[in-house]
Formats: sequence, C-alpha cells, structure tokens
Amino acid sequence: MAAWSAAGLTRTVTWRSSIVVTLGAALLVTVSLGPMAQELGTVSPFIWLVAAAIGALQCLLLARLAASLFDRAGGTATYTHSAVGRSLPIFGAISSWSYWFAWTPGIAVNLILAATYLRETVWPSLGTLPFALVLGGVLYAVNGLGLKISMRVATVAAAAALIPLAAIFAGALVQPSLLHLSYLYPVAVPSHAWRSANTWGLLVKWLFITAWSAYGAEMASTIVAEMCDAESRAARALHVAGGVGLVSFGLLPFLMLALVGAHGLTEDPLVTFLPVAEAVFGSIGRTVVGVMLTAALILGAQAFIVGSSRTVYQMTRDGYMPRQFAFTTGRGVPVGSMLWDGTVIVVLLLIFGTNVVNVVAAANVGYLVVFVLMPLAFVVLERNSRGGAHILAARPMTWLALGLAIFNALLLIVGGIQWGGKVMFTGIVVIALIVPISAIRRAQDRYHGYTDLLPFPAGKPHDVVGDLLPTTLEG
Repeated sequence: MAAWSAAGLTRTVTWRSSIVVTLGAALLVTVSLGPMAQELGTVSPFIWLVAAAIGALQCLLLARLAASLFDRAGGTATYTHSAVGRSLPIFGAISSWSYWFAWTPGIAVNLILAATYLRETVWPSLGTLPFALVLGGVLYAVNGLGLKISMRVATVAAAAALIPLAAIFAGALVQPSLLHLSYLYPVAVPSHAWRSANTWGLLVKWLFITAWSAYGAEMASTIVAEMCDAESRAARALHVAGGVGLVSFGLLPFLMLALVGAHGLTEDPLVTFLPVAEAVFGSIGRTVVGVMLTAALILGAQAFIVGSSRTVYQMTRDGYMPRQFAFTTGRGVPVGSMLWDGTVIVVLLLIFGTNVVNVVAAANVGYLVVFVLMPLAFVVLERNSRGGAHILAARPMTWLALGLAIFNALLLIVGGIQWGGKVMFTGIVVIALIVPISAIRRAQDRYHGYTDLLPFPAGKPHDVVGDLLPTTLEG
C-alpha cells in the first residue's frame, strides 16, 4: 500500500526515478544547439560546458535542501517559501510561479520537437501542431494514472533516448575518422573579434538561453515528495542528476560539432540530431534515431508535466493559488494542477505554434529568477539552522550559494537585454500575474472564514494533516 507523504501525494517511486526525469531534460540541448552554433560557431560547446557546470553546482545546493525538506512537492522553486514564506510570501510566490512559467512552455516545445522528428523521418505528411496537441492529451491521460505508472512509461522512453545517444558516442569511438577536429578549431565567434563588445554580448545572450536547458538536472527535485526513500536518498538523487546533466550538456555538443560541424547543426535547427545520426549510421540510422528521439522527447514532455503540475500543487498548499488546484485523485495525482497545466499548454501551442526559441527565451526570464532566489533561500535556511539541528552546510556552501545568486542575477539582466525588450517585458508581465492570482486565493480564504492568513497577497497555507481528506477526490 502506498504511503502518504506530508504533502498529500503518495510515495510510490524510488530515487532512481529522478534519473528518468533528468534524462527527460537532457535532450533540451536540441532546442537551441543549432541556432547557437550558427551564431557562435566553435565557441558554442564551451558555452554549454559552462552552463552545465553551473547546473551541477546548483544541484549540490539542491541535494542539501531536498534531503532536509523531503516532504515538499515541486522541488527547486518551493524552497524559497520554506525560507521566507511566513514573513515575505511574495518571494515564495514569485519563485514557484516563475518556475511554473519556465517549464510549462517546455512541454509545448518538446511536443513540437517530437512531432517534427517524426515528420522528418517516417511521416512526411504529419501535421506538426495537431499531432502535438493529440500527443499532449495522451501524456496527460497517462499522468492521470499516477506517478508510478507514468514513471514506468517514462523509463521505456528513457531507454529509447539512451540507445541512440549511446550509439552515436560508440559509433564515433569505433570510427574515429568520423570526428573532424578541424570543426572544433579555431575557437572563435564567426566574423567577430575577441576584443569586440559584440562578441561578449553574443556569448552572454546564448549563455542566457542555454541555462534553460543545461540547468535542467534540478528537475529531479520535483518528485522528492513522492519517493519512498526520500529522507535517505534525496541527496543521492540530486548528486546523480547533476552528474548526468554535466555529461549530457557538457560533452554532447562537442561530439555533435566534431561530427557534422556548425553547418550540419544549422540545416534544420529543430532536428539537429538527424545530420549527426546520418553521419554515423547512414540514411537508415537517420530514420531509426529520429524515431527513437521522438520517444525521448516525449519523455521530456512527460518530465515537465510531472514537475510543472507538482509545482502548482505545492503553490496551492503554500497559500498562493486557489484551493481547487490542490485536489488529488485516489492515486495521489494532483488533478487540479494538471487540468490547469493542460489548458495552458493548448493555449501556448495555438498562439506560438512552432516558434520555440522565442518561447524559451521569455520562459527563461522566470527560470533565472528561480535561480537567483533559490541560492538566497539556501543561505537563509542555513543561517536559521544554526539555532537548531545543523541540517545544511557550513560556510563554503554559503559562499557558493551567494556566488551562484549573483551570477544568475547578472545573467538574467544582461542576457535578457540581449534578447530584446519584448522577451523581458513578456517575462516580467507573466511573473507579475502571481500577485492578482494570490490575491484571489486570499479573498477566497477570507470568504470561507479562514484566519491566520500570510501577509499580502497570499492566503492561508493548507493544514498538512487535516487537509488530506478534503483535497482528495474519489477514484
């Protein structure tokens, strides 16, 4: 029988499921690898390596947080509420909402990419947008069966992702003549001198967008509240996730560039793996790898659905979203949050279609806000822990956290400006929406007679024990 977590979800998976979630994020490299190689040339893999290293360092902080706060659904973004939710709930609200805003477009992006790979390999007449909508409906139905079942489906898709990627690595090692080191040298930005301000502007611009992908290992934290062994294995899950992210985002771009060069990666930015597969395995390999990567991208969408819906669920329990979003089914699935997510995905697909890079740029405004606030929350929790159980880290980790917060703040401001006012304005407007949404929750709580509200704009957090039955639907 599944055990209830304090968050009201069921503990049905092991820490190894976090690896599946992380692998789902790994193929996000395909979103911006092509356009980035076109502008940065041989410098682009180094930008990926830097972003992957930052992502791995952030997983060190998250490992400590997840091990200490293993009952919190939603992971990374919700730790800010643990630090300042009672005194400054606006920051907890902004962190969680920004995270939701960052990853929900990722569902739409992966569905578009999956449909595109399928169209380019075995189904030329496929309508990308209609198929993405149908695929999204199927995924949400699978997720409605519970995390344990959806993780089993995701594991199959993870194998589909690992096999072609491992085959590409192995093929390159067995046939070293396929690797062209001349594609990696000289390390320079096309038509730009290193002393030029434009060169460094381009580097920051693409580091900004790369963070959305290469920080993705942190998604392992979103399912900690549903791990059977969370208290003892949460830290391990995040450490492994950080390592997987470092390998995926730090090494894969170098290999792909050495195989086909920048020109090969930019033939069709939405299917950058296909020229690589053809270079290693020929036309048949292109088709097989394309189909398998379709499955892998579906895995990625699955991982985003899990993380995004759990974040909305935890926001509701923390007092930021209307209470209906905390409803769970008898299988422990946050159905209210998933219905909200699914509606937003349909709207995104209908509005933006296949224009994925600009969607990602706007979403990344929210994502980097999370990674400014999360390290600061780590520092606050570390300082608070000195008065009791010393659950977090000592001074070196505190300095690391402060350094990461400053780095991400600068990347948010400078990198966002490089993408233009429209991207920054869109991000800021969407993030600001959490104030009226939280105010709705506050008004709802007042109407129903709840007391002990958090400071404006939040309402009353859910009672951990007493709220389990009212928010659980039959089924």
